[in-house]
Amino acid sequence: MTGVRGMHAAAVALTVALIAGCAASGPGAVPEPSASIPTPTSPGTSPSATPGGSAAPSASPDQGDSGPSASPTPSASPTSGATPRPSATATPAALTGIRFSIACDRLLTPQDVYDYNPNVGADPGYRARAGSGPARAIELSGTACGWLNQTSTQTYSIGVARFDQANLQRVKSAAASAGGTTRGLGMEGYYRTEAGLGVVDAFTGPYWITAESSAFLEPADVAPLLEAIRRNLP
Repeated sequence: MTGVRGMHAAAVALTVALIAGCAASGPGAVPEPSASIPTPTSPGTSPSATPGGSAAPSASPDQGDSGPSASPTPSASPTSGATPRPSATATPAALTGIRFSIACDRLLTPQDVYDYNPNVGADPGYRARAGSGPARAIELSGTACGWLNQTSTQTYSIGVARFDQANLQRVKSAAASAGGTTRGLGMEGYYRTEAGLGVVDAFTGPYWITAESSAFLEPADVAPLLEAIRRNLP
């Protein structure tokens, strides 16, 4: 009997245990978690690692992106207008003379020449020396004449040109620039020496009288001829 009772008691204990186990797994019981749940990240926070365990690459803007944050390319500086070019210097008008023609024996008559020096007469082979004042007088529509000392063979070259007031002033300025003495000629003008020649630039009215000779050692040597020419000019 005692054995039977013991078996009955064991059966009852087993039944109670089974009922207790069913009660623990019923609807009202809270199951014990089997694994921990990771804390969710806050919005905008990047996880420190990718699911595979490697670091997540940080997003970087494309180097070629020219979005709002890109600095604008500076444009060429605006000019304040075209730089004005210096105006070209005006070329002065060519010097011009008024046509003037006179016979050599009227410019200096034979008597004028004889009074100056009986050995002097007209030079049949006369040609104005290139670059001389008389040659320039011819270029400016004037006249040039030559005389020759038959004894010493010294030559005398004299030219006359006529100008309007503006061009005459330019000739006077050029003569002043060339320099020389203004005394002893008996009229407005300059005397100087060049390459062994006495050179004269004299002015009377609208006329320029230019003369050269190795016989003009000083202004007084040409003054009588200048005075005779002034008398004979129209």
